[in-house]
Amino acid sequence: MSDAFPELWFIRHGETDWNLNRRIQGQTDIPLNDTGHAQANAIAQALSRLHDRLDGFDLQVSPLHRPRQTMQYIVDGFGLDWTKITIDERLKELNFGELEGSTWPDLNARGLDPEKDPEGYHGFRPKGGESYADATVRVRGWLDSLTRPTIAVAHGGISRIVRGIVLNLPVAEIPGQRNPQWKFYRLKDGAIEWFRARPDE
Repeated sequence: MSDAFPELWFIRHGETDWNLNRRIQGQTDIPLNDTGHAQANAIAQALSRLHDRLDGFDLQVSPLHRPRQTMQYIVDGFGLDWTKITIDERLKELNFGELEGSTWPDLNARGLDPEKDPEGYHGFRPKGGESYADATVRVRGWLDSLTRPTIAVAHGGISRIVRGIVLNLPVAEIPGQRNPQWKFYRLKDGAIEWFRARPDE
């Protein structure tokens, strides 16, 4: 991506029970749990310490429930309403097809492991789903559509792909990137900066 790419603040949704149990969500519409609500609230507060207002930003969110719940804390914290938010289908989590609802130990038992074989995992397409390589096409289209500084709330897989594209990461580095839910990041001028939603994280 060009260094002229607009500034992007990317927030992963807060925790769900499926996250807690290491269960693959994909596009299954799971809501936040209590910890997830606390994370979303903390992120909104951290964002408010960095920005007095969000007038200069476009705000975009995945249509799934968990990122929309997370965005709600930002909407409330900054006194906005949903007419200011763009819901974009391209920000949906990867579709894991028949594997949605499986646990990570289930996937590992099938020989799928992003740490041991990141390139193979990047190209793997589950039945009825999409691979990281597939989803990269729609995420790149979304990134190319941005024209102003943007705050986006979406998912872990999308977060990895965004970083892969903007930071020009090798395919082997993309699937294994960490996605802490108490942190969020800014991409600006081809560099990434992480921010903590609470000081002990």
